[in-house]
Amino acid sequence: TQDNRPWGYMQMGRSLKDVDDYLNNVKLVLLVGLPIAMAMVAVSSWWLAGLAMRPIYRSYRQVQQFTADAAHELRTPLAALGATVESALRSPDLSQAEAYDILHTLNRQNQRLTTLVADLLLLSRMERRPLPARHQLCCLNDIIGDLVEELTSLALDAGVTLTVDIRVKSLLRVFGDEEQLYRLFTNLIVNAIQYTPSGGRVTVILERSGHYALIRIRDTGIGIAPEQQQRIFDRFYRVSSDRSRASGGSGLGLAIAMAIVQAHDGSLEVQSELGKGSTFSVRLPLETSSLPDS
Repeated sequence: TQDNRPWGYMQMGRSLKDVDDYLNNVKLVLLVGLPIAMAMVAVSSWWLAGLAMRPIYRSYRQVQQFTADAAHELRTPLAALGATVESALRSPDLSQAEAYDILHTLNRQNQRLTTLVADLLLLSRMERRPLPARHQLCCLNDIIGDLVEELTSLALDAGVTLTVDIRVKSLLRVFGDEEQLYRLFTNLIVNAIQYTPSGGRVTVILERSGHYALIRIRDTGIGIAPEQQQRIFDRFYRVSSDRSRASGGSGLGLAIAMAIVQAHDGSLEVQSELGKGSTFSVRLPLETSSLPDS
C-alpha cells in the first residue's frame, strides 16, 4: 500500500513435465549407451591388441616350425651317424678299406646334414625378410642357359634328355637376388630330372607374357595326382618317398622355390597329369627396359 504495508501475495507455477522427460531421456541414453560404449571399447581394445601381437605370433610360429622341421629331418642322419660311429668303436681292429668305408659314410651323412641345415636356415631367413637381400639386374637368358649347360651331365646320368627353348629374341631382365634365382631354377630342374624315368625328357622354356617373364619347366615324368598338387610346396612333402630317399632329397626344394618366387613378387604354379608329366610355371615381373616397345 502507500504506507508500505503488505496488501496481498501472488502465487505462480510451471509444469516440470518437459524437464522430467528430458532427464528420463538422459538416464535412458546413459543406461543403454554406456554398456554399448564399454563393449565397443573392449572389442576395439581386443582387436588392436591382436593386431599388435600378430608379428609376435608369426615369429613364435616360425620358431615352432623351424624347431619341428629340424627335429623331423635331423633325427635320421644323426641316428645314422651315431650308429656308424658306435659300430666303428666296437671294432677296434679295422682294416684300411673298412675305415675308408666308414669315413665315406660319415662324410656323406655330414654333407646331407650341412645341406639340410643350410636349407632350413634359408627358409627361416626368407620368412623373416620377405624381400630379396640383394637387388641387382639379372638376365634370365643367361641364368637359364648356364643352368641347362651345368645340369646336362646330371640329366645324362639319369638317362633324361634336358633341352632349353628360348622363345624370345631380346634379353629378359628382372630385379632380384641372382643367387636365389639360380637356386630357384636349379631346384625346379633337378626336381624334374629326379621324377622323370630314364628315356624321358625335360624342357626348360623361356618366354615373355605381358609384363612378366614366363619360365616353364616341363617334364615327361611320373606326374602328380590332383590331391597332391596343393601339398607339394609344403616342407618335407614328397610325392614319391622312395625316389626322394634314393636321390638324397629332403623335401625342401619346392618349398624353397616357392619362398624365392614370393620374395621376388612372382608366382609359381604347377600343372600335372598322373603318368604323363608335369609343368612348373614361374612368372617374374620384368624390369622396365625388358618390356615391349621400350
